[in-house]
Amino acid sequence: MPHDTFTIQFILRDFWRFLKKPECKKQAKDFSLSPTLKLFLALLIIRFIGIILEINGFQPLILHFTGEELQKQVHADYGIADRVVGSLISAPLFEELAYRWGLRFSPLRTAASLGLIVFYWLPYGGTYSTTIIEVLDDPGFYLMVGMALITGLTAYALFSISVFEQPIRRWWEQNFGWVFYTSSLLFGLMHVFNVSEVTATVVTLAFFITFQQITMGLFNGYVRMRYGFGQAILQHSLFNLLPVLIGLLQ
Repeated sequence: MPHDTFTIQFILRDFWRFLKKPECKKQAKDFSLSPTLKLFLALLIIRFIGIILEINGFQPLILHFTGEELQKQVHADYGIADRVVGSLISAPLFEELAYRWGLRFSPLRTAASLGLIVFYWLPYGGTYSTTIIEVLDDPGFYLMVGMALITGLTAYALFSISVFEQPIRRWWEQNFGWVFYTSSLLFGLMHVFNVSEVTATVVTLAFFITFQQITMGLFNGYVRMRYGFGQAILQHSLFNLLPVLIGLLQ
């Protein structure tokens, strides 16, 4: 796509069209500086709108039902290197592998993504309650890894059987809207575990609490399908950059 027609306005309009009808059409891979920055600026605009909605609508609603400001988990043992590597490298890589890599169907990609999603959603898997090093000491962690592996390998075995692969691929493409929105919701809702105390009320209000992450999941799903998986990882890292910088300055 010519860079003179690839504007922020174009991205926002194309994103809106994609939301109305998610599709698996051919992607355009471009890692040059200009498209990357324009995608990031488009995401910042969307994020700014989301912040306005949160401040004026969601936060008062959450406060009304919970009776207090929600506290996020604080990792006192996190050093600067932990924050940078975790937020800008490992989280973008593994979360994109889980929720975006398999959006473009293939037996390997989709099975691997399903396994990682299981890992993130089961206890002791992609936990937000502690560091990954500490989780390694918990026996339950390895059970969750095993269940994720079983899920991924079983899915891969089924998807690779020719009699199943083509019907699944056709269903995937015909029902891609459901696949896309389910993936985005699961990605966003997973972040409710960032809250220090997950109560029944918090779970009920999870959509509003994780609205920013759900929105980011929608945008990065669009980026993955339009501009490639690598660009989705890059945009995820850029999305996390501002909170990391703010946290380091505090």
